[in-house]
Amino acid sequence: MEATTTFKEVRNGTYGIQDQDGRACRLRASVRVGVLAAVFSAIANVLVLAVASSLFGPVVIPPDEAVTFGQVVAASVAGAVGAAVLFAVIDRVTLRPMRVFWGIAAIGLLLSFLPIAVAGVTGSSAGTLAVMHTLAAAINVGLLTRLEQKEYGVPRRPWTWRGG
Repeated sequence: MEATTTFKEVRNGTYGIQDQDGRACRLRASVRVGVLAAVFSAIANVLVLAVASSLFGPVVIPPDEAVTFGQVVAASVAGAVGAAVLFAVIDRVTLRPMRVFWGIAAIGLLLSFLPIAVAGVTGSSAGTLAVMHTLAAAINVGLLTRLEQKEYGVPRRPWTWRGG
């Protein structure tokens, strides 16, 4: 049996694609949360870079290039946009989008540490980059999964069994 989709009002003036089971692609909300995640992760990472640079000196990546605020903002925004797109796709094609997204995000965070090690970044620079990656992942995953919790009334912690 082939799934059918329709374009109609989903809720409160938000229009989107809705499948036969009533699950909606919440495009407007996803875009809004994606933009918030990009802004918050960029600001947080710039603050981490500023604090780390003032405490430990410039954050340096080989071949002896200092990390700039522009690079941090661009990488933070790109990561947030990628996370929002990935979450929208996962939300559309899976029955348990939060669980799948948490798993993929955890694997992505671990893989994001590989370039730090492979490039030969050491000391406080490596620690600062790892903190920035972890902070951006926490902000992106937290905001995007909060959207899902708000829409469907999913418990705050998807791994917690509430009994009943």
